[in-house]
Amino acid sequence: MAQIIGFNLSKEDYLNLAETAFKNGETEKSITYLDKALAIDERFVEASLALAGVYASLGAWEISNATLYKALAKHPCADDRDRIFYQLAMNFLDVNLPDVAEYYLRDIADAYDLQLPEDMGSMGGEPQDEGFRVVYPKGEDYYEMLISKAYELVRERKLDEAIALMDEIDPRSKSKAAANHIVLVCLMMKNDIDSVIANAQKMLAEDGDNLAVKCTLATAFLMENKMAEAYAVLDQILEKDYTNMEEILMILPILVNMEMHAQVVKYTRRVLEKLDLQPNTMIWLSQALYNLDQKEEARKVMLKVRTIFGEYSPADYFLQLYKQNPDKVAYSMNLPYVEKIARYKDLDKFLKMSPFELQLVIFDYDEQSAHMKKLIEWAFTDDNENLKLLLVDKLALVNSQWVSDFLRRQLISTDLSFDLMSRLLFCLVQENTVRFKFDVVAQDRFKSIDMVFPNAFHKLGGILHGAVAYCVSDIVFTDEEPNMYLATLTNIVNSIVTLDESGKLKYSKPAYKKIANMRSVRTLIGVLLCKVYEDDADDMREQTIERYNLNEKTFDKYYKMIFGEDDARE
Repeated sequence: MAQIIGFNLSKEDYLNLAETAFKNGETEKSITYLDKALAIDERFVEASLALAGVYASLGAWEISNATLYKALAKHPCADDRDRIFYQLAMNFLDVNLPDVAEYYLRDIADAYDLQLPEDMGSMGGEPQDEGFRVVYPKGEDYYEMLISKAYELVRERKLDEAIALMDEIDPRSKSKAAANHIVLVCLMMKNDIDSVIANAQKMLAEDGDNLAVKCTLATAFLMENKMAEAYAVLDQILEKDYTNMEEILMILPILVNMEMHAQVVKYTRRVLEKLDLQPNTMIWLSQALYNLDQKEEARKVMLKVRTIFGEYSPADYFLQLYKQNPDKVAYSMNLPYVEKIARYKDLDKFLKMSPFELQLVIFDYDEQSAHMKKLIEWAFTDDNENLKLLLVDKLALVNSQWVSDFLRRQLISTDLSFDLMSRLLFCLVQENTVRFKFDVVAQDRFKSIDMVFPNAFHKLGGILHGAVAYCVSDIVFTDEEPNMYLATLTNIVNSIVTLDESGKLKYSKPAYKKIANMRSVRTLIGVLLCKVYEDDADDMREQTIERYNLNEKTFDKYYKMIFGEDDARE
């Protein structure tokens, strides 16, 4: 028998293939090759940077950043770390977050010979009030300024103020169409559908060719279940053929909601011709193709979504759904509501498991265990914060490598809240842990933490233990140089209380025992953090009281009790 000679590509081979594919516009292939390179060596920084760059080119900033955070968590060499920081800085500049970009650039400024502006945070920000006010004449520039102001008011949900502002715009102005749209958006957000319909019809009587108003009117009719009226407006909309991207993105949601499958296919393809790989648009295209009985083509498109966006998309669910061969599928960019409820019910069963059942799920490798672990991972990509907190508490009952690795991965996830970070952090801290190292992404900033706990931390009771734990979380979450301040906190606590030779609490002053009787943990937190940061500002007392909304008399009383006669005013 002839011998079959096999060969295995190296990580460098896959990287080269990925670069060639990307240059040829084959983004899907490029991602596949880079995934294979990282499967061979998850510490391969070149592949991580390339993969992050591909996702950045698609505008998938969250996936790009997540790729870079994972690479940083492998603790690469200093040069590779600097390159990752640089790419993160570029990503955050691209999404107009200069403060975050500065955090990464500041650390690598010397290596890259960068000259940073004195205040990058002011780039693109509001002009500073120098005592003068610009007075705009009521021309087009003035009306455009009002439009911008109205959008800000809408974001702040000051809807009546936005509507009032739009009344100032002259009906003859070219900004009137945008103003009309803002008014309708505000009314829609107020759920005043009757006013939306009345105002839209009035606007169309004045300007019958306003696409934004037509789309809003059709949507309002749909919400009122007035299908005949909605289809009549849609017929007017479809009298034209649209090639302008802004207009296509305006009509697509209407076409999807009214299940105009052929039109959805037509216009999603036009979007993808110009914007390439957009996951939501691709999902709609796949669903429309399926509903037109082009099921194999639908599967190919959804498989492409799965290949490119993986865990960040609901593609797996829809691919499984297609296998069941339903007559039609509902349009959805995310998991359908029914599927979400089913997953929540399964997770509720997990939360109610006995300790023995919990051990079986975590340590077994059967189908049920794999299913539950996959659901837990999905839950942390969902937006149900309370569920995440409950799951962390449940997982903390099991001492396993899988749980530890999983919780550490969540610490470097994007969009991590303070409460979730704090819960994750102290679930990972084992009893009697003296030194704790971990990586975290807090407010978009990647930080490698190396802290030594106060000597008596694990023996502290009640209010002081809770206050110190909160201070640790606060410093980790908010400070850009947390390790230095964590060390300061440890020294302060050690100066108050430590352990004697028998392992019992030993207060440096008898008066410190009164701390256990303090009623306000929030004030104690403020006092400790004020001491930690005392050298950073002359008005640290005032800043702390304002930040935590503390009672001044109680603050000064606690400060005097712990740190002596000085009440932190000096």
